[in-house]
Amino acid sequence: MIVKITPKALSVIDAIADFVESQNTEGSGARFALKFKTSIEKLARPNVQYSLCDHPVLAAYKYSCRHFNDWVIAFRITENELIVYEIIHGSLLF
Repeated sequence: MIVKITPKALSVIDAIADFVESQNTEGSGARFALKFKTSIEKLARPNVQYSLCDHPVLAAYKYSCRHFNDWVIAFRITENELIVYEIIHGSLLF
């Protein structure tokens, strides 16, 4: 299955990595971004159906959601693609 991350979602991952780097040791931002992207890739499993997000706005867009730490990954799966559209801090969804 092919994993695609929209430029908007990718810019969020980059911003998070920059923040992590500014608060920790050199290279920590890159390691965090790699872990984040790896967790997204693990979602791309064949023949797996994900339920829609619990949040009504994200569900209206027919997004499925999974979490990585405090972050919500909103995505859709087509026949052979997983496309990440939004990455939102969980505290913003209440």
